Amino acid sequence: MASSSKRKEVLSTGKDRDVITAPPGGKTMGYKCGNPECYVRAIEVPLKACAKCKTIRYCSRECQAAHWKRHKVWCNHNTDHAQSLAKADAEANAFGFAWNIPDGVTLVDLDQKLEKWVKFHSNLLMAATIHALSLPRDIKRAKMFFLRVKVSYRPDHKDMPSKFFRVNDAFLIDIEEAKKLGSVWTASIEHVDTMRAESEALRRGSVAAIVPFGSLKDLSPLKIQNNWKEILIRDVERGKKLMRFEMAD
Repeated sequence: MASSSKRKEVLSTGKDRDVITAPPGGKTMGYKCGNPECYVRAIEVPLKACAKCKTIRYCSRECQAAHWKRHKVWCNHNTDHAQSLAKADAEANAFGFAWNIPDGVTLVDLDQKLEKWVKFHSNLLMAATIHALSLPRDIKRAKMFFLRVKVSYRPDHKDMPSKFFRVNDAFLIDIEEAKKLGSVWTASIEHVDTMRAESEALRRGSVAAIVPFGSLKDLSPLKIQNNWKEILIRDVERGKKLMRFEMAD
């Protein structure tokens, strides 16, 4: 079982324990084995994605098999989503009409690029969520709010995943407001709730934005950055991995 000191190391390193910095070696802070009963993190061993939906990672086949019954519904949901995008692209091509998306880009392209963009900026997005929700003050806010990030496609990305999109805006919305945004949001909220219940039952802390953060005690040394939005927009625009989540260059 991971100790509290280990969790702190993942969230902030070095002497400045009140500032989120990149973990040693530039590893991803948030990725852990998808089996909630396993404590292995990406900083310890390479995690392999589910071959079907590619949205969850496991440290071993044993953990994947143990979690399959709970993952099956979400796995099928993600697979159906990918198939619906491919179908929409095929229909647009067959009937000669275009979706309201950038020229030369398909819905499948956008979806895949967004996944790669999120993966690249996962540490930065996690840090922004921590500060936006003020989780060091009250970890329970993870159950009440989401951080909604609005992005736009960047044609000048030069095939760099870090620059596939730019952040136009980011703001908090409460759970009830999020449920009104459509079925995709409702399904995501249900998935987060399931993950949170599993994590808290195992005394591993709460969950926000599908990222495990640990307990309030783990986050309490952090100094909340009130200008988190400006930091997020700036660092995404620069296309660099998170080093220190603060405004000073």
